[in-house]
Amino acid sequence: MKLPNQARTVVIGGGVIGCSIAYHLAREGRKDIVVLERSKLTSGTTWHAAGLVRRLRPSATLTKLINYSIDLYGELELETGQATGWTQTGSLTLATNEDRLTNIKRQVSLGRAFGLEAEVVDPRRAKELWPLIEVDDVIGAVWSPADGRVNPSDVALALSKGARARGVQIFEDTRVTGLQKNNGRISGVKIGDHVIEADEVVIACGLWSREVAAMAGAHMPLYACEHFYILTKPLPEIQALGKGAHLPTLNDQDAFLYARDDVEGLLVGSFEPHAKGLPLDRLPADFSFDLLDEDWDHFMPMMENALRRIPALEKAEVRMLLNGPESFTLDSQFMLGESPEVPGLFLMGGMNSTGIALAGGAGKAMAEWIIAGEPTMELNEADIRRFSPEMNVLGALEARIPEVLGRHYDNPHPGRSMETARGQRRSPIHAGLQAAGARFEARGGWERAVHFGGEAAHLPLTFGIPAWRDQVGQEVQACRTGAAILDQSAFGKILVQGPDACAFLNHLCAAQMDIPSGRIAYSQILNARGGVESDVTVQRHGSDEYLLICGAGEVVRDLKRMRETRGRFQVEFTDVTSGYAILGLAGSKAREILQATTSMQVPELERFQFAPVEIGLASGWAGRLSFTGEEGYELYIPSDMAMAAHDALTEAGAEHAGLYASGSLRIESGFRAFGHELSPGITPLEAGLAKFCAFGTGFVGENALQDQAAKQQVVSLLFDDPNAIPIHDEPVYFDNKVVGQVTSSAWSYRLERSIALALINEPLGTTGVVNGFEVEIACTGFSAKASTKPAKEAFA
Repeated sequence: MKLPNQARTVVIGGGVIGCSIAYHLAREGRKDIVVLERSKLTSGTTWHAAGLVRRLRPSATLTKLINYSIDLYGELELETGQATGWTQTGSLTLATNEDRLTNIKRQVSLGRAFGLEAEVVDPRRAKELWPLIEVDDVIGAVWSPADGRVNPSDVALALSKGARARGVQIFEDTRVTGLQKNNGRISGVKIGDHVIEADEVVIACGLWSREVAAMAGAHMPLYACEHFYILTKPLPEIQALGKGAHLPTLNDQDAFLYARDDVEGLLVGSFEPHAKGLPLDRLPADFSFDLLDEDWDHFMPMMENALRRIPALEKAEVRMLLNGPESFTLDSQFMLGESPEVPGLFLMGGMNSTGIALAGGAGKAMAEWIIAGEPTMELNEADIRRFSPEMNVLGALEARIPEVLGRHYDNPHPGRSMETARGQRRSPIHAGLQAAGARFEARGGWERAVHFGGEAAHLPLTFGIPAWRDQVGQEVQACRTGAAILDQSAFGKILVQGPDACAFLNHLCAAQMDIPSGRIAYSQILNARGGVESDVTVQRHGSDEYLLICGAGEVVRDLKRMRETRGRFQVEFTDVTSGYAILGLAGSKAREILQATTSMQVPELERFQFAPVEIGLASGWAGRLSFTGEEGYELYIPSDMAMAAHDALTEAGAEHAGLYASGSLRIESGFRAFGHELSPGITPLEAGLAKFCAFGTGFVGENALQDQAAKQQVVSLLFDDPNAIPIHDEPVYFDNKVVGQVTSSAWSYRLERSIALALINEPLGTTGVVNGFEVEIACTGFSAKASTKPAKEAFA
């Protein structure tokens, strides 16, 4: 078969991910699709994957994607005649400490919201389900009967067969040597001297994806690690199960292990705490159905854990220690979407050892995104726009990715933070925060101060009452009755200039942007369906100049949306995030403290108004608004003067507060946050923000909003029991049925109870307080009351 000269879509990579994307594109009716594979289908990582498919996951998005995958894998054989090896064995997840038991119970609760069957069992029942294990240290387990496994290569081949039947052309032994662009947009793929002109190109080539993306100047921050599992020869205990019988998949996350039966023997793998990174220059150019060298010294601690859990391994003969490469991302979530730098170039990879389980659902999601031009479902946690180019620095990947693999089985405690690749992006006042005792977490490459009690107020981590509760309470009090500095310098700042700046922003943003100079507008940026793509404040500095402020993780997605929306508007926009610090100054004494730093009269500002200020030796401007809902300002200061402003404020008596304090106050005030209450699947009408929409200005998404009725609603929840400690995603019940999920939660120091914001699908129909809600936290129901008003108003 001869390579074509042009195609509608070219997919690079013939593993399970590339085959799934091609299959789903074709199934959606897309024609003229070409798949290019450097070696043979399934080579690289797919062929040696363990093939485990577990439904219960820590988020709604992952759960939905994997459930679709399982349904698909069961249907593919009927459609294509190619078996996938899908076998419903169930899975058993062990807990040897209370926190692990809480974590897996939380997953059971989330699963119930999607109708997933799972059962918390005792050690005796766990041993009945997996007779080979030792359970003397097990305190509980979760049995998930609907889980199973597949043969990864067979899944990829079934997907490729289904794709071919719909007209997809697949070329093996075809190495891509370059990518072609035209006016910045992807336009083709080079294979030696041959070029395939293409409207879209999809990179899904596993380990090599980062390097292939770089051919087009695109960033794809992923990195490979060595991943180990042993295969044994047949064991009598497994043979005794009988032909065709299987044990459940075993997950012993406290021992960093997973296991299943395999050809009458056992497969035992690990996510060891001290993982080994894999520079790609260690792999030969023709690396294909190859493996890395065995390393028994490295694997031996995990082997000892395995012998402790499965004593039958002591007399097993090991067939091989398989060491194969896998790619991971900085935050342990896979990535997919259109490249922010190169329109028409779509990227998917960094599957973090969940590629087989996710391939069906994620492939479908990617295909729909390519066809629709934007996501068709909730994909924020996997959206490639969460990564800025700075996060693709090789040194950061080399340092962080082994830790990501090593902490794959960590309990996701509140307050958990990665320890490697730290200090990449620091606030201009970082030194001042550090001197004040800040505890930092790495978020999106930035060092963010979460509280000011240091290590002593942070550890131990727990799902119960956190060590920092009292410390954060002091910071909350300072934000109310004193004056507290809240470092918001990681917020994105985009300068918008040009004769059409006002008209452009009125088209981009839902709020009215034709405001007087010196005013600030609060707005959402919407997609064509009316869903929220970003949450911003916009300052007007002149007739043709604005400054847009967005969340710390929204800069890349906002700049991409602005480029796509610009059209014929005469406007330019520039990322000036690093040029300015933003210091929140919250509390009833904020104006008093600010005035004490200067002889210049601090202006009397109305809400959402800004004006120039001097702060000690620094100059900038102050806006009258606060993300906490308390009295105060946001101070915008050139980065090189930020420490001077910080020092002047602290000398005048200002204290410090971190993200945990501002989060508590935000939720009390009912303020919505992007990535929590706001997302591309939620409209301003549903989020209770319709009053900020300037209907009649022709903003993107306006037509969709006018035709829609709100199907869901954001409400405030107050828990009755002070022992209830939600985190996020917990299912919300009313009249014994699931009506929604928690989107944000915190301890309210005002109400001395946990509070939350939740998205429910049954509007309350009242502005009063409604009793009768229940939130399931780790398999325990906690009663709560709800209101459409902010918690501090509704429940005071």
